[in-house]
Amino acid sequence: MKQSLATHGQLTPLVAAARPEGVELIDGFKRLFSAMTLGWTTLLVVVRPLDETGQWAAMLLLNRGPSSMTTMEEALVLRELCKTGLSQTEVAALCARHKTWVSRRVGLVERLHPELIEAMKLGLLHPGSARRLLSLPPGNQLELAAAIESAKLGPQDTELLVGLWHRTKEPVARRALLEAPRASLAKHPPETRRSPLDPRLSPAGKRLCQSLYRFETAAMETSRRLRAPPSDKDLELLDKDLRRAQKTASQLTTELGARKSATGASGRDGSGETS
Repeated sequence: MKQSLATHGQLTPLVAAARPEGVELIDGFKRLFSAMTLGWTTLLVVVRPLDETGQWAAMLLLNRGPSSMTTMEEALVLRELCKTGLSQTEVAALCARHKTWVSRRVGLVERLHPELIEAMKLGLLHPGSARRLLSLPPGNQLELAAAIESAKLGPQDTELLVGLWHRTKEPVARRALLEAPRASLAKHPPETRRSPLDPRLSPAGKRLCQSLYRFETAAMETSRRLRAPPSDKDLELLDKDLRRAQKTASQLTTELGARKSATGASGRDGSGETS
């Protein structure tokens, strides 16, 4: 941001809300900080007549995008919106989001252990992994968070480990899970790591779910072997197989995308989450 300001100047104004004592910044914190470090004394600011609810909503809407706000920053702002007296459904409508998007983020602030909230703020805990820990008591959240950090587990493996922890009742067995999480996951076939199939699924839905489980396992195994990496001779001999696999994966990606788009459309009508 400093480099951009120094090279191009201020391209977009800061946004502030009018207050009796002056103005309160709601968008442009990075630009303000960077300008101050450059020694600038003035910046262009647009002042909006926003109340407290409008201020928090504007902060979210003005900072949409993959690199604007972190999940935890969004969660903290959403909690402030809920404190104004709005329900999560009303907050979702105000932010043009689905209510599940709101509840997941507010849940991070309200149900995650304070130490893990700080870890998320520092970028030490992946939001996806944090969400998987919410089903655990606060003390156990810390135990599993330490285990996934030491084993470098991603959100997906974290979900599997949490599932195993819930199904393992003996203290000794749970301790083994925490001491060697990767080894514990390797001992269990994919179908035993996951929660039982949703009983609401039709027979066709259950078969699709099982097929997705098998595909996911095969894809992870293939990805791990490709990262090894294979020798040039092996890659040359497997060229046709690799091309065929790439074509199959491309076709599946297209089909999955089509299904996701259909689900997203129904979500925007109120039946599912869109983001």
